[in-house]
Formats: sequence, C-alpha cells, structure tokens
Amino acid sequence: MLNRFIIFSFCTLLFLQANAQPDERGFKKSSDTTGKKGDTYGIIIGISDYKVVPDLQFAHKDAQAFEEFLLSDAGGKVPRVNVETFLNENATRNNVADAISIIARKAKSGDRVYFFFAGHGDMEDLTQIENGLLLLYNSPNGNYFGMKDDVLEILDLKRYLSPLSEKGVEMIFIVDACHSGNLNGGIKGIERTASALASSWGKEYKILSCQPNQLSLESTEWGGGRGLFSLHLEEGMKGLADRNNDSKVSFSELERYIKDNVETYSEEKQIPLIVGDLSKPFVNVNSSVLTALKIQKAKDRPALARVNPKGMEEKYIDSLEPEGKKIYLSFQRNMADKKLIWPKDTNALKDYRFFSQRYADNPLTPLMRRNLAAALNQRFDSIVSPLLRGETSYSSKDVCYYAAMELDSCMQLLGQQHYMFPNLKARKLFMEAMSLTWALSESEYNIGLQPAVEKSLQLLEESETLEPNAAYTLYALGTHYFFVYDYEKAFVKLQKYLDLRPNNFWAKFSLGQLYMKLKEFNKAAIIFEDLIKLHPAYTELYRLLSEAYSNDNKPEAARQCIRQILVAAGDTANYYFYTAVYFAKSNQPDSAIYYYRLTQNLYGVCTVCDNNIGHMYMVNNNTDSARYYFNKVLAADSTVPFSHFNIGTIETLEKNFYKAIDRFISTIDYSTGGREGYVTRMDLYFNKEYTVTDSSLFREFSTKSYIFNMQYLSWLSILYCYLRDEQLLAMKDKQEMVFNWLFKYKEFDVWTWYHHTCWKALLQEKTVALESLEKSLKLGFGNYFQLTSDKDLDYIRDTPEFNALLKKYFPGERSKK
Repeated sequence: MLNRFIIFSFCTLLFLQANAQPDERGFKKSSDTTGKKGDTYGIIIGISDYKVVPDLQFAHKDAQAFEEFLLSDAGGKVPRVNVETFLNENATRNNVADAISIIARKAKSGDRVYFFFAGHGDMEDLTQIENGLLLLYNSPNGNYFGMKDDVLEILDLKRYLSPLSEKGVEMIFIVDACHSGNLNGGIKGIERTASALASSWGKEYKILSCQPNQLSLESTEWGGGRGLFSLHLEEGMKGLADRNNDSKVSFSELERYIKDNVETYSEEKQIPLIVGDLSKPFVNVNSSVLTALKIQKAKDRPALARVNPKGMEEKYIDSLEPEGKKIYLSFQRNMADKKLIWPKDTNALKDYRFFSQRYADNPLTPLMRRNLAAALNQRFDSIVSPLLRGETSYSSKDVCYYAAMELDSCMQLLGQQHYMFPNLKARKLFMEAMSLTWALSESEYNIGLQPAVEKSLQLLEESETLEPNAAYTLYALGTHYFFVYDYEKAFVKLQKYLDLRPNNFWAKFSLGQLYMKLKEFNKAAIIFEDLIKLHPAYTELYRLLSEAYSNDNKPEAARQCIRQILVAAGDTANYYFYTAVYFAKSNQPDSAIYYYRLTQNLYGVCTVCDNNIGHMYMVNNNTDSARYYFNKVLAADSTVPFSHFNIGTIETLEKNFYKAIDRFISTIDYSTGGREGYVTRMDLYFNKEYTVTDSSLFREFSTKSYIFNMQYLSWLSILYCYLRDEQLLAMKDKQEMVFNWLFKYKEFDVWTWYHHTCWKALLQEKTVALESLEKSLKLGFGNYFQLTSDKDLDYIRDTPEFNALLKKYFPGERSKK
C-alpha cells in the first residue's frame, strides 16, 4: 500500500546569501547569522497532489512543518502576516509571483527572506546545464517551456532575488525539488537539475539533500510522514546539531548532523551536499524547544523504512536478462503474499539471495534488501504498535514466535554493522520472551509457569539493555516481575514506563497495586484517587482505594469510598458486595451476611456470596452451617478454590488431616498464581495453640485481616497437617517438598521463614530454628504476640538466643515488660 512505502524525492537545497546586515533581534554586525535586527518573511510552497504530473506523498507536510517552525519559538516567532504558504492547488505561478513581488517591495536592508519549495523538479532541455525547473501545481508532464506560467525557472529565481541581496536582504532558499525519475527529463534531468541548483550564485550557502546522482527519500516511518533530509534539517536547526552546546548551530555542526543521520537512515543511498563557509553560525537554539525535542526523540522507536522506486523500477527490470526478471517477479509475488521466510521452497528471502548473487551491482538489489528488511519487521510492528497507543494487541504465542524468527532473518540479512542491528536484536529478544508468556495475566498465572516467566524475564532484561526506552519491554518487565512477587523490581520498571508514557491508565493502575504490595498505602491511595477523577464509573478503583484506606488505618475513609461505588459509579450490586466485605473484615458477621444476601437478591446466583456467608459462620465456630454453604457452592461449581480451602480448614479443626490435604491440593489446582483471599481469625488456622497472657493482644491478633495468596496458604496448611498428625510428622521428605513450594512465593518469605522456625522448633532443631527466626525478623516479621504466645515455639522460647532476638528487634516491647 502507498502509505507503507518510501517515495523517492529529489534533492533539497538551502541557499544562504552571506552578505547579511545586522538588525535589532540579536544579530551582531559581523557575519554571525544567528541573530538579526530586521523583519523576517517567508514564501513557502509544498505540492504533493499535482494536477497532471505524478503525485508525491509528503512535500506538503514538509512545507507545513517549515511554516510551523518559522512561527514557533525555535524559528524566531515570525509574525503570521509575514508568511505566505501555498499548498497543492494553491501553488500557482500567479500566487507565487504576487508573493515574491510584495515581499520584494517590503524587504529592506537587514531583513531575512525565506523561500521554501517542496515539490517536483525537472529539466527538459538537457543542454541548459545552468538552469532547471521547479514544477508548480498545474505543470504539464513535459513541454514545460511552452507553459511557463506553471513552472519556476531556477535562473528566474536568481534574477528575482539578486536585487534583494544587493539591498542587504538576507536570502535563504530551501528547495526540496522531489523527483520520481519518471518525469520528462528522466535520470539525466535529475542530475542536471541538481547540478544547476548546486552551482554558485555568489556568496551563498547551499545545502543539498543528496548528491546529483542520488534521490532523496521520504517515508511514513519518518516523523509520521516526512522527507528524511527535511526532518533532520529541522531537528538540527532546533538544536540537535549543537555539538558544543553554545546555544548556536553553525553550518559546520548542521552539516555533520544531517550527514550523519541522513546517510545512516538511508543506508548511504542519500548523502547531503553542503557548500559554503561552514564556520559561520546559522541559528540560535531555544532551550525549551530543544529539551522537548530530546524527550520526544527518546520515546521514538527506530524503524526500517520501505522503499518504492516509483517510476524507476521498470527501467531497472528492463536491464535484466530473462532469468533475472523471473527471479525478481518471484520476489515481488512472495512479498505481496507475505511469504517472507516460509515456506522453505519458495520465499522472498530465498529469491533475494539468488538475485543478489547474480546481480550484485543492479540498482534493484539494495532496494530488494531494504524492502525485505522492512517487511520482516511488519509482524513485530503489528504486535507492538497497539501497545504503544495504549490499546489491546491481539496476538498469540505462536505469532510472537514467528515474529522473532522474522526478526532473526532480518538481522542476518542486514548484518551486525547495520545501524538497526542492536534494535532488531532487542526486538527479537522481546518477541522470544512473548512467545513464552504472551497475554499472561495475573488471573491466569500459576506457580507452575514460573520457569517460563523467569526465562521470559531473562530475555526481556537483555532486550532492555539494547533498547532501554522501549516502552513495551518495560511494561512487560513490570508485569512479569509482579508474577514472581519481586515487587520492587516491578515498581522500578513500571515507573520507567510511566516516564515514557505518563498518561497510560494500566501502568498507573499496576503501579498503585504495587504500592499496595509494598505496603505504601498512602502512595497507592494517591494514584487511585487520581484515576477515579478520570474514570469515576470504574468500580474496581473504589474497591482498591477503600482497601488502601483500610490498611492505612482510615476506616471511615474506606467506608465512604465504598459508598461512592453506589453514588458515583451507580453500581448497586458491587456496593452491596463490598459493603459486606467491609463488615466481614471489621468482624461484624450479621451485617456482612445481610449485605451478602442483598447482593444475592440482585444477582440471583452468587457463589462468592455463599462462600463468604459460609466463612462468616466458620470464623464464628458454626462449622455445620459453614459446611452447608461451602458444599452449596461446590455443587454449583466444583472448581471454586475458596470453598475447597474453607472445607479443608474445617477438616483440620476436626483433625481429619488426610481429608484436609485433599481439599488443599484441590485449592492449589483450581487457583491461579495470583488468586488471593482475605483471612480473618488467624487463630483458627493451622491448629495452632496460643498462651494468652494479655487478652487485648489476642483479640487484636485474632480480629486482624490478612491477605494471602491462595496457593501459598494451601501449601502452608498442608505443612501443618503433616506437623499435627503423628504418622504424617514422620514424613520429613514431604515436609521438605512443601517448603520448596513455599519459598517459590517470594512475597511471603517473611511468613515462610517464621513457619520454618516453627517446623524446626517442633523437630527440636534449635540452631536451625533460631537461624530461621532471625531471617524472618530481618525480613520484617513484626507480630510480637505470635512470637511470645505460639506454642509451636516453646522449645526455643526460653533460650538466651531467642530472648536476645526479641530484645534486638522489639526493644520497646521488652522494656515495657
């Protein structure tokens, strides 16, 4: 399709008349051209949509960009009335001549006049080596000198403008005479027009976008649709060319910048040509504009641009022998059918290799190479482009695998010396990672997927090293670290992502969840508050904000937040449900059950409500009623993990440990890696007994709510089944196996080491128990009541080492005692 291709456009030219005069805007009275005292004028012409001659793509956009540059701070804020712009059908000789005539009368010594042209250039009479033509909207395709009203002769421009320079007016010509090679003058017309433009008029500066025997490029991949030279010329003038950071861009700096960039991105097919005194300063740099440009450039994703010879292809094909034509046409068919590297017997890569071996010097060979390289990136682009727009990308692991293979082929095609090689390698690594974990969400993640996630993380980290500002890689790293419970690393990656994409909802949402995991509830609340302002009808935000308030010891704010689910979001069912959860966590079972039943009245069937009602009965020691509700849930859906877990807990209370283990294993099987549950009445779990000397401390412990990963809590419950039964207690290998699983849940290491302490204390392994206890305390275990009351720790509690640890980590509690 047309908008996927580069179009050849002919050489861009900038002339600067060097005998400028000083003016009151900062120009010195020397030949320093970075400032001036007079007025600035502009005549800007851009033609992509011609009436007769072949169209271009982005000539009008280059003209518009230059107009915006002049009107902006970076271009000196030229008054709008001083700039005449003619695009497409408005670019007629009469309009242009009138503008030149008016400015010729207005301009005075010390003023600056820009003449910008972006369009076609040609030469009909190849004997006129000092002349050339700039084609306007109505230009015919040939017989130009019979219709002079529709073209501008380069010699005429010289005649019109020489008197202005003699008056001391600073003349700057920017001419992008884009040539497809299919106009009347043909290839020779390109070279002769370029030579005419490059010939000296006097003390002028000339900057050509390419050598006389080259074509300049434009593409959708550059600046959203720009000419390669024009884009880098603009960026250089805005300050990216200022190498010595003196807030001025000299011609020497500009030459170096545009040559480096244009030559690199064109793969040495377009090399700018600059003539003049390169030591002279050219433009001043606006620091704020430069800063904004650097930020934007950091976010940009380098892309391979696809080339369309547009009019030149037939000439190149005609030069081939029949076998060469056959190979080239096969290449074109395979490209059109997207048979790039598959099937093995016929594909575009295979055709290119045959062709390049036989016709290495044919101009089609580099075009084929570049177009194939761009095509090999298209599958990758189709996957990541929606992500960069903040949209859903619909793909699969298989498609990501194919994208990685195509990128690998592209790397081999271009070689390690190519400027895009590090980017291509980074993207290949990203696609390899996604081929393992594409579309994996927290609701689907299972601990059994941890090896795949860890391999994916390794690939993503390598990718980030090569392409550190790839937003999609940073977001993937953030979510993947979340899966393996490494919340601090997840936070760092998502924060970097937000620096690049500050308005992305899901990144902010994930960051808020990470703050919750890190127990920075105040920071989480700030994020959720801001998101609610933008999305007031999104119920989940109110739930999370309520949870943040609750954990931050702000119960009234939490309750009010739940009310907003009804008031602001208009969500009655969720208002009832989360009100019930609020009362359940507040140990108000009657109110909780009341609101769960209100929720059921709206939904009809609500298995979550039945489970939670059963839980209310269980924590209040009514196990018969609790069993009824849990079995009711499983009769409707046997895969609900919470009801399996709750029945398992009842079995442990009734010392039916084998039945309990079966239920906990079912919980693990039916839970995802990210499934969490609220736990109240912690004293009921694990068949623990506590020595209560202070009832207020026991009440605080037993009524506190905890959030646990359901798989983790099930493994922990299985451990204590083994520890409470004499026969199971002898199976130390099973207990070791359980801890191997527990330590996979890094988020809960502080709890795992505590329970490891209890296990070793029950086995009377004092040294290991104390070592484990210190690890738990170092990680932040802070429940003083459990440490002093849990009977599982009796074996080590009276040791000097145990008391030394309490004194070290709880000095305040010890002094009170």
